[in-house]
Amino acid sequence: FTLTDHTGKTVTDKDFTGKYRLMYFGFTYCPAICPTELSKITAALNKMGDSGKEILPMFITVDPERDTPSIMKSYVTLFHPSLVGLSGTPEQTKAVLKHYKIYAAKREDPKMSDYTMDHSSFVYFIGPDDRLLHIFKMEDNAETMADIMTRWTAAP
Repeated sequence: FTLTDHTGKTVTDKDFTGKYRLMYFGFTYCPAICPTELSKITAALNKMGDSGKEILPMFITVDPERDTPSIMKSYVTLFHPSLVGLSGTPEQTKAVLKHYKIYAAKREDPKMSDYTMDHSSFVYFIGPDDRLLHIFKMEDNAETMADIMTRWTAAP
């Protein structure tokens, strides 16, 4: 993928090769699920102590119309200090969602003045070699995430 990080820098997926990554797809206007999942990611990395510093948390928007780099910058600071926020054009976003098999759709309600986004809610744990190591579901808690990631990062 080619996207823009929360500092305004253009990045590609290759910029993150060589690092463990936790990738979550959501949107900044999400009222409950996204902040809960990002808080869980933060808690899991904190539970890991120093080994958690080896893992780069990433938040990729499914709502490129509203989630500009400046909006992402304000949002990611609410969570883990290493969290990278990524956004892009609608075309770039569609390509990354397709690649990672993420469902996302705008949901408009005539009773509301704004729209929301329906989307899948998984956390992808990717290895330094770009291989998918684990997919965490909403039911997984921070302890489970930390245990699984610790096993991978401690492996010889």
